[in-house]
Order: sequence, then structure tokens, then C-alpha cells
Amino acid sequence: MYVYSNIPVPGLQSVIIKKSEEIGGDFHLYVEVPKKSHKCKSCGDWTQRIHDYRTQKIQHLKLFERTTYLFYRKRRYA
Repeated sequence: MYVYSNIPVPGLQSVIIKKSEEIGGDFHLYVEVPKKSHKCKSCGDWTQRIHDYRTQKIQHLKLFERTTYLFYRKRRYA
């Protein structure tokens, strides 16, 4: 499920916002980058095969006068 909004979020034009919610006085955005091919550092081949995902919590600019946290779902390629 993609969450679309007509309000641009500063610095997040190239990511997919999966979910947004307000918890306490904080604003949480769950984001991920679109999948693309990457070059392997050891063998030099291009791959889209994903090894696993990790979620990283990042403090972002204030949004709507609330402290904003990004929960970035980063991926590790095989």
C-alpha cells in the first residue's frame, strides 16, 4: 500500500512513503527507496537479488511543528 499526499516532504522526493502516523507528539514516516540494480563490489556483476532488510531510525526536520522520525527500510544486496 502506497500513501500518496499532495504535500511535498522536504528531502524525500525520491523515496516511497509507505506509512505515516503520529505517536505521542512525534510524527513517524516509514520510507523506502525504489528497487534498482547494483554492482557487486567483489565480482563486478549487476544484481537485484536482495539478501535482507534492516530498519534504521533517522531524525528528520520538524514537520507540522512535530519532531519527525524516518524509519528507513534499507536493503542489503546479495
